[in-house]
Amino acid sequence: MKNKYNIAARAALFVLGLTAAFALNTTAIAQAPPGSLWYNGDFDGRNGGANQDGGQLGAGEYSHLYDNFNGPTSGTWTVTGLFSNNIMDAGLLGTITSASWDIRTGVSEGNGGTDIASGTSAATVIATGRSGFNRIEYQVMVTGLSISLPTLSSGFYFLNVSPIVPAGVVGQSFVTTTSGLNAVGTPPGNDGNSWWNSNLFAVNFTSSTAIFGAGTWDVSEGVIGTVPEPATWALLTCGVGALLIAARRRRGA
Repeated sequence: MKNKYNIAARAALFVLGLTAAFALNTTAIAQAPPGSLWYNGDFDGRNGGANQDGGQLGAGEYSHLYDNFNGPTSGTWTVTGLFSNNIMDAGLLGTITSASWDIRTGVSEGNGGTDIASGTSAATVIATGRSGFNRIEYQVMVTGLSISLPTLSSGFYFLNVSPIVPAGVVGQSFVTTTSGLNAVGTPPGNDGNSWWNSNLFAVNFTSSTAIFGAGTWDVSEGVIGTVPEPATWALLTCGVGALLIAARRRRGA
């Protein structure tokens, strides 16, 4: 059952003569979008896992893939955008206008942890310039967010961004795998800490090896936002303090 939602297996089963399924477009555009605080890395051509809401999965059905990231080392991030890179069947093109998104902490086997922020937002869908499995990769991005992510004392945040496919539209979206090439932030798409959650298959946050098979798997997703600048105020305060000390010394001279 899971093989239908694993792009490598599906390519072998349903695409005739696809012996070069892993070939990439070597003229891919720039990688992480401007303002990226974390990006797990570019598509590595190995695989892709079903990542969407609705469409041919059925009304209210979903398949989501999450991956982990470290938040700020100090202070708080203000997240303004989230994205994932997905190979899509041609039938989906021009139909996707929104995406679901979710940020969690404390995810483990059979445990979805704590939902920090989630929602459904308008989405842009833009070709990345990469391709594989005779399909084009698209970046699905939601913007206009204002989410505060504080420093975690331990553990990771976990992210999913999934395109919402309208009812009656035939075709699937597969979030692409990565090995960390051109990653931003940490970890760089190489620790295998990714998770599959799907009500369609009654899968409750299980290791992504359940959909991809044995190995180390990470998926191409990212976070856009701003970071605090306490150092600026600290330097200003120190500067004012130094001036006051100097003035006192002059008066005492």
